[in-house]
Amino acid sequence: MVKMAGRLRGLVAIAAACVCVHAWAGPGWRLSRTDHFELYSQSDDAARPLLAWFEQLRAFYLQQPLVKLDALPPVRLIVFASEKEYEPYRLRATSDAYYAGGSGHHYIVMSARSASEFRIAAHEYAHFVLNASGVRLPPWLNEGLAEMLSTVHVSESFCEVGGDLPVHSRLLRQRVWMPLRELLSESPARDGRENAALFYAQSWALAEMLALSPEYGARFAQLMVAADGRPGVEALGEVYGKSPETIESDLRAWVDKRAAKPMHLPGAAAAALSVQVSDVPALAAQSILADALVTSGELDRAAALYSEMARVAPEAANVSAALGAIALRKGDAAGAREQWKRAIEQGVADAEVCYRYAILADAAGLTPAEIRPALERAVSLQPDFDDARYKLALLEKNAGHLEVALAQFRAMRKIAPARAFSYWSAVADTLNELAMREEALSAARQAAEHAHTEDERSRAAQLAYFAETDLAVQFTRDSSGRAQMVTTRVPHAAADWNPFVEAGDDVRRVRGALREIDCSGGVTRIRLESAGAMLTLAIADPSRVRMRNAPEELVCGTQSGEAVWVEYAASKRGGADGLVRGIEFAGLK
Repeated sequence: MVKMAGRLRGLVAIAAACVCVHAWAGPGWRLSRTDHFELYSQSDDAARPLLAWFEQLRAFYLQQPLVKLDALPPVRLIVFASEKEYEPYRLRATSDAYYAGGSGHHYIVMSARSASEFRIAAHEYAHFVLNASGVRLPPWLNEGLAEMLSTVHVSESFCEVGGDLPVHSRLLRQRVWMPLRELLSESPARDGRENAALFYAQSWALAEMLALSPEYGARFAQLMVAADGRPGVEALGEVYGKSPETIESDLRAWVDKRAAKPMHLPGAAAAALSVQVSDVPALAAQSILADALVTSGELDRAAALYSEMARVAPEAANVSAALGAIALRKGDAAGAREQWKRAIEQGVADAEVCYRYAILADAAGLTPAEIRPALERAVSLQPDFDDARYKLALLEKNAGHLEVALAQFRAMRKIAPARAFSYWSAVADTLNELAMREEALSAARQAAEHAHTEDERSRAAQLAYFAETDLAVQFTRDSSGRAQMVTTRVPHAAADWNPFVEAGDDVRRVRGALREIDCSGGVTRIRLESAGAMLTLAIADPSRVRMRNAPEELVCGTQSGEAVWVEYAASKRGGADGLVRGIEFAGLK
């Protein structure tokens, strides 16, 4: 078993090396570019006719309802000089051409022979259009519809879709069909050319009947919605109310009669063709080919190509960046972090790579000093990269660099609704720390407007409270009755704050004439004449009474009746009307 595993690893390594050597040794690449397509070919003899065909095809689809292609990047067409050159990049033995699309680029990959058959090119472009529409069709409908659309004829005067595909019609008359339930499954048999040919033929016939026949065609739009991400049997039953067996019987009759005629549509005229042609350096060509493999999900084959490029060009930042992306897709976060760190050190010009590295670095517990340069580079490369700015602002805030954090918060171009509460909360907190009270209060109110939960509303109210108050100390008592100092908040710039007022005090404030200071007992008492009545107030601890404008020395005994303001906690304990918390001698007469 060990020897067998070793041999398998050796074969994989040899295969990967062969792919790399073959790709490097092939003919040079040329790029022919229009506004909507980038054609990479090993021979540009047929580049212009192929680009003209794709531009016309695009014009046809733009006339169809709900098809929107303008926001997408140019489709990359890769055309190999021969089947031999194409072979290392073939996805399956039956793939004469293929479409691969993702969040970055869209590729159509084929040999020159397949490119010369415009029907194959039209099939793959149909996959691109379906992908761009955002629907997730099951395999039979995805491929069947692409086959039907491959029959498109486009001209300025008229367009046609549909009609016979003799290669499929003949096969369906000669071969035993696969059961319709199997065709409609999530993984229909497509291994081997014979099974693949039957799958495509049956899928084409079924899609054409459902789209074009009088009995089924009127509900085809409903089927496209119902089949989005759902099993085929379930979707067909819901839309047409028929069993798979009944539909299969109808399909056999449809194939036998071949009564379908092409659907006629208005003509489509593409804009005047303007093609720019340039040579593609070997490393750039390799990057395009490897990215096509990544987009196709062929991660190991792509990694082999990129690793070979890294050996030949060790300082290529885009190669390190690509290896990092592959590592992450394979679940290797540490490997991705290592490759992206190298890419940043090599001067990568991709802001997304810098940001994604920072996310991984933060998750791994790296220090702000290790994360900050990546985020700073991201916003330098792409000033409107709000995700990176937000991450950088939070990093600086947590590091105590409040002015820098605030500048990053304010540099954000757009606050996404999903982030609005968190954003305004962080801004309000930063402004509070900087004692910018009015702006902090405004930000806290913005946070309150975007709060969705009780906790968020409570947090926004707290931030507003912080903006309107100052931190102060206050005396209180613990569970044993011992006095202790605690922090509290008081209204901003409150002139009459008394830290000796304790929580739970029934505080009262009176003006009167000071008649006596009685020091004869264990507790000092004062007697105050106010509103014609005498109040007796206790001073338990003179050090815990706020004295304002007091004389340098107070003498026990009868007093002259000096006017004072007294703040006290009302209480009837110990023969007193309350406990003195503050006395103000304001020079009152």
